[in-house]
Amino acid sequence: MMISLVQQQHCVRCPALVASRRRIVHGYGDVMSGIVFVGEAPGRHGADQTGIPFSGDRSGRILRRILVRLGLASDETATASLRCFITNTVRCCPPGNRTPTAAEVQSCREWLDTELDLIKPRLLVPVGRIALQEVGKRYLEGAPGAIRTLHATVLRGREVTILPMMHPARISRVDAEAFIAAMQPLVDRRNEP
Repeated sequence: MMISLVQQQHCVRCPALVASRRRIVHGYGDVMSGIVFVGEAPGRHGADQTGIPFSGDRSGRILRRILVRLGLASDETATASLRCFITNTVRCCPPGNRTPTAAEVQSCREWLDTELDLIKPRLLVPVGRIALQEVGKRYLEGAPGAIRTLHATVLRGREVTILPMMHPARISRVDAEAFIAAMQPLVDRRNEP
């Protein structure tokens, strides 16, 4: 099923996204890890060009550095071996690299739901406000609150631990360190026998 999802490059549900995208960007990484990072949408100068979420731009470099520090990526390159899975709520880059609309997120919901149903994550990291809203709808039965307030705060959802992270485009060094400090014990716990 995941192979057919990745091969899907013909969606035309959102005319504005179809007109602005270079490609459809599906998730990437280790589907067996149980750790999933969910971003908002592919970046214009990153994933929309590379086809790999959070790669090729500043946000991707910041997230990749964090993944390396956590032991979830072998290096900072886009094609690094990952010990997590990275995806987005929306599969196409919105015009002008803007935030996806609610209608666009809804149109892509089946892609994200399919990935999450197949992977069955035990640790979920919504990256940014839109991702936190979507994860909240699915696992917390409602919007959990503001990303600034919940950044690096462990939340317990239905059968999943959720650790929200501010989007790398907006994260400070202090906030990145707070996220790493909160995430490391959760990653380490996943590695225990």
